[in-house]
Amino acid sequence: MKKLIASLAILGSLVASAIDVTEVKVKVLDGFGGDSNSVLSRCQTKAGKPYDPITITRDVNSLKEAGELEEVNAEVDKRDAGVVVTFVVRRKLRFAGPLIVHGCDEFSESKVAKEAELKDGYLYGEADIAAAAAKVRTAYQKKYYSNVSVRYSTKVIGGNDVQIIFDIDEGSRRKISEYLFEGAEHAVDVSLWRKLGPSFKLDDELVDNAELHEAIDDLPWWNPIGWFSDSPVTYEQQVQCCDKIAKVYRDHGYLDVSVTGPERRPSVDDPEKIDVVFKVNEGQQYRIGESKIIGVTKYPVSVVTEKSNLPPAGTIASEKVLQEAAHRVEVQVGSGDFGLADTRVDIKRIPTIDRGTVNLIYKVTEGVPVVINEIKIRGNDYTMDKVIRREIALGPGDRMLADRAERSQKRLENLDYFSRVRYYLERTDLGKDSNGAEYRDLVYEVEEKNTGSFMVGVGASTVDSVYVSAEVNQNNFDIFAPTKLFRGAGQKGRIYVAWGPRYQSAEAGFVEPHLFGRLLELDVDVYRRFRWYDQYDLIRTGGQVALTYPVKFWPTWSAFGRLGLGLGAEYIEFDDVDNSWYNYQGRTSQYFVEQERKYDGSWEPGIHLFWSKDSRDNFRVPTRGHRSKIFGDIMPSSDYSYWRLGIDHRSYFNVWKRFSHVFMVRFRAETEDKFSGDDIPIYDRMFLGGPRSIRGIRYRNVSPLAERVGGGDWAPMGGQTLFAMNFEYTIPIVKMLRLAAFSDLGSIGESAWDLNFSSTFAWTVGLGVRLDIPMFPIRLDFGIPLKTPDHAEEEVFSFTVGYDF
Repeated sequence: MKKLIASLAILGSLVASAIDVTEVKVKVLDGFGGDSNSVLSRCQTKAGKPYDPITITRDVNSLKEAGELEEVNAEVDKRDAGVVVTFVVRRKLRFAGPLIVHGCDEFSESKVAKEAELKDGYLYGEADIAAAAAKVRTAYQKKYYSNVSVRYSTKVIGGNDVQIIFDIDEGSRRKISEYLFEGAEHAVDVSLWRKLGPSFKLDDELVDNAELHEAIDDLPWWNPIGWFSDSPVTYEQQVQCCDKIAKVYRDHGYLDVSVTGPERRPSVDDPEKIDVVFKVNEGQQYRIGESKIIGVTKYPVSVVTEKSNLPPAGTIASEKVLQEAAHRVEVQVGSGDFGLADTRVDIKRIPTIDRGTVNLIYKVTEGVPVVINEIKIRGNDYTMDKVIRREIALGPGDRMLADRAERSQKRLENLDYFSRVRYYLERTDLGKDSNGAEYRDLVYEVEEKNTGSFMVGVGASTVDSVYVSAEVNQNNFDIFAPTKLFRGAGQKGRIYVAWGPRYQSAEAGFVEPHLFGRLLELDVDVYRRFRWYDQYDLIRTGGQVALTYPVKFWPTWSAFGRLGLGLGAEYIEFDDVDNSWYNYQGRTSQYFVEQERKYDGSWEPGIHLFWSKDSRDNFRVPTRGHRSKIFGDIMPSSDYSYWRLGIDHRSYFNVWKRFSHVFMVRFRAETEDKFSGDDIPIYDRMFLGGPRSIRGIRYRNVSPLAERVGGGDWAPMGGQTLFAMNFEYTIPIVKMLRLAAFSDLGSIGESAWDLNFSSTFAWTVGLGVRLDIPMFPIRLDFGIPLKTPDHAEEEVFSFTVGYDF
């Protein structure tokens, strides 16, 4: 590199004299020769042409990009007659397989070759071969060979063709017994402290030992998240753990902490294993004393302080808390009437007499007012610009306001299309406007991530039994872009198929969230579903098209939920119908055979009007927020017609934020009645019971029941009025594992607006386990009925796959 810089410096001094190149040579540093003409043919620098340092630089880059040379430099020799240019190169080696391996016992030679990822006939430099050896070394370390040595050598067999030899000294295999934090005086096992009783309060000075282990991905076998991650076994991984451990301490107020290591020692408990030791110098834990903002001239300091919501005195001086507070100050100064862009906030710690207290000064360096000239989007290889721009609450000509820019960034992040979103300002040559504000471009830079998924799996529940399923899902779909693999328009597309003895389904869905460039959302769904019931099988084939639009209400006139209208139709088929006789509503009949005769092959059109709102903080495992839906349906069938009204509301409360305890309440009520026809078909009636409504009672058994003639069996007939409430309190044990306590109650009325629930009322309590495995969440529940409807069957244990019920 030094030679190249020196050569280019000489080249620059020669430009003004317009000297010609008299000779171009190639100097090969490797020992196996080669054709120099192949190097010269790629160079624009030729003998007899004027000397140009820029051309030589391009030649060097061109030779590097060709991928055949490991080292490329250019040397310049100034002579009276002209300039001699010499390209100094070192060729890569061409691997002649197979890989020769000596000294491997734990792995087979083929396993070593697979880990090395060296391909026969490919060109490799010394750095590439060293990287391959490092991969093999890492593979051994993951098998607990911590002192393994992997050395490589090459043997020329002709030209630049070489054999590559790996000599492996495996050393001894010693598993890791424990990860220890030496000097961590304030690290304790919180789970043991909790056994002292619910009234015991954990001291804020203490750090949960489990948090330290979790930070370095050292998790117990029973923690589900550990099933998808590896403990740090290589030396490089363990070195990186030092920063992770220090971050945990800094977030607990130990701002001066230092962590060194790792040190490997024989385990005291098992000499065949080792302990990995990290040395922790905790330092002092700090709490916040006085906080003051200085450097603000455009706004009243008191207003900035109030709006920035600075952490109060006595709060632990967590590094995360301090940085978030500084960022809030920066946003406040960058917003408001002036909107000072490029504002910087530095935190200065002032020691006090009390060593455990630190005063904070938020030193503000005010920026300048800015007017946005243009909004630029970068990093979107396939996502359309308009998909990003419609989430940005600023436009050309607007004053740059940090709060709007931040809100726009959050909205882009919530799309879940990008792994990273950031914004910044770029200077322009347009100067300032009449008010002195600078014209700058606002740039949003994104890094796209995979938004599609293909899953094949096995599902199961106490209702649907076992079924296999496959799903293709694209959250950034573009129905008109096959060349971009149908990606980039911000639409959603989904195809799902499932097959099992009790449940079969084929579904396709499409969502356009901004129809005609407006906030009008289009949802299209088509499906064919088969479901097995005790008395009959039902097949529904149909589809629905729905449009929704955000609605505003007085007095704020801000968006509050969405109003929607859906049009759909279903084709109904019965199969495998029970021909037994049942006593129902004072008469004896082959009830289900009659239902099949009347309604098999029916077309059921529907109009669905609804209002919905979803403010949950997380769609999968919410900790706060609400989800509500109020709806009215009309089914104007030629054979019969009916209406339905309903409400479904869920609220989530984070009742103990420190330990993320969540209390969920759900309320559901519906009623329906006919416009015309004899009755409402059984497949459109209401039922409760089972793992997704009232746990502890068998599926659909909270319902009016009919007795089979001859006795013994009771069949659910459904009703026309539904009422249900669910209460659930969840406690996280570790990530992806929660315990739940619940109580469900509800009933079904036989007719419309029927509030006489005496014979069908159910009330259950129970405990459950929630395994929040990505893409395959499992709910296990044990429910005990306190009140069971007449003749209903109990179901103590139930399980489902899914996040919510």
